[in-house]
Amino acid sequence: MTTTHRIALLPVLMAALVTSCTSAPVATQPTTPSQDALLAYERYWSVSQDAFAAPGARDWSAELEGVASGPALDSLLTDVRNYADFPAHTEGAVTRSPTVGNATHDRVEVVDCVQLGDSRLIADTTGEVLDDLANRVPRYRFRAEVVLRGDVWLVDRAEPALDEPC
Repeated sequence: MTTTHRIALLPVLMAALVTSCTSAPVATQPTTPSQDALLAYERYWSVSQDAFAAPGARDWSAELEGVASGPALDSLLTDVRNYADFPAHTEGAVTRSPTVGNATHDRVEVVDCVQLGDSRLIADTTGEVLDDLANRVPRYRFRAEVVLRGDVWLVDRAEPALDEPC
């Protein structure tokens, strides 16, 4: 893969790395909108991680629609399809530490610190690491807006802030 191809893939690669994360489980008995939103946020990361680890294994649309909406869903669907088409997948672990920012009865801001750790984007056909490891931001702030749609909490907006170390 040429440098030009790698540069063209950087936005997609960053989205996958951001999305291919694991973290400690959140409380299992939510009693407040903030706890419900954090559980939804954790499901979003879990499903996203599964989709980016095996993007071509199946159609991930239904699972992604169960955890995201709006721009967050659009971005996930596009990125998973791009990875499946390339083909590539993520490997490795990312750590996070989400906290609740502003919250109302139907909207919760989650502020997270994403650490990319040993996460890598791997080309399926060659096994080549596609990330620009020397130039990627290893740790940054990530903001998500989790909204209540009917009786389901969904991540509606997800924005990495690569210029904000944490």
